[in-house]
Amino acid sequence: MIGFDLGSEAGRERARLAMENFGIAFFESDVATGLVVLSPNAFAMFGLPVPPRMPVDRTGFWECYHPEDVEAARATFAADLRGERNRDIYCERVRIIRQTDRAIRHVEFLGRMFGPPGARTHIVGMLRDVTDEAEAEARRNLLVREVNHRANNTLSVVQALLRLTQAADVPDYKRRLEGRILSLARTQTLLDQAAQHPAAFALLIASELAAYRDHLTLEADDVPDLVANAVQPVAMILYEMATNAAKHGALALPSGEVRIEARGEGAEVVLRWTEQGGAPVTAPPSRKGTGMAVIQSQIRRLGGTQLLDWTPAGLQAELRFPLASWAGKTPAEDQSKP
Repeated sequence: MIGFDLGSEAGRERARLAMENFGIAFFESDVATGLVVLSPNAFAMFGLPVPPRMPVDRTGFWECYHPEDVEAARATFAADLRGERNRDIYCERVRIIRQTDRAIRHVEFLGRMFGPPGARTHIVGMLRDVTDEAEAEARRNLLVREVNHRANNTLSVVQALLRLTQAADVPDYKRRLEGRILSLARTQTLLDQAAQHPAAFALLIASELAAYRDHLTLEADDVPDLVANAVQPVAMILYEMATNAAKHGALALPSGEVRIEARGEGAEVVLRWTEQGGAPVTAPPSRKGTGMAVIQSQIRRLGGTQLLDWTPAGLQAELRFPLASWAGKTPAEDQSKP
């Protein structure tokens, strides 16, 4: 091959080591004829059988390119032959469909073009499978986007809490705001877990309402787990409802109790909050406080609705959320779960 010193034992040994240890394959392409000579491991990279003789037509390799990449790859190749990038180096990374198992792989080409621009004669170089590197890079990029997205979301929530929190004086404002931010911090731990595995609703209750566990009854056997995007809004709703109950409702008295029921009903998840045993309720609140404003904003965030009934025994609330927002699935997908 042009540019390869394979006529010597040392040259052949270097090529063998490169192929075996680094997954590198070598090629020499005749631009005029479209024929190419490759080392045998190049065919395995594409999932193609090793031909009985060389050279072979380059068309068979083009046909392995991913449909979304082939047009751009051909355009780049043609531009390099014309010298439009003012260089004699051909470097390209593309996706291919390996023919043996139809797996999508990432292959990188690096070669030297011989001949003047517009009249290239040969390209000699190497190619290697860089799928692991490409996928690791994609995961890093996704992680960076997720961190930025989560940071922006958290800042937006903190800004909303600063704006919505009302208090009689500075110490009261500080106490209320700290409570809400601590709730937000606890939720971040669940968010990290939910990024890997959906979070159980019971775990969210245990995290947000631990201080009231002796006054809670939970019935949530049929409720699906929450996806990451739903954890923070639902956690804030639970925290604010418990805080309101502790200030004005059932949790304000030792005899008070709260019953929480959650279940999937068709295309929705229904959450029912029932208070009893607290001070008698004579009328709904005369104004909407900070807690209720936060609750309503988080319900809207998930595309849900609420129905509040201030009965003499205590607040009865019914919150409905789309199953897709809560669990990230449709009813059909949920029913297909074993």
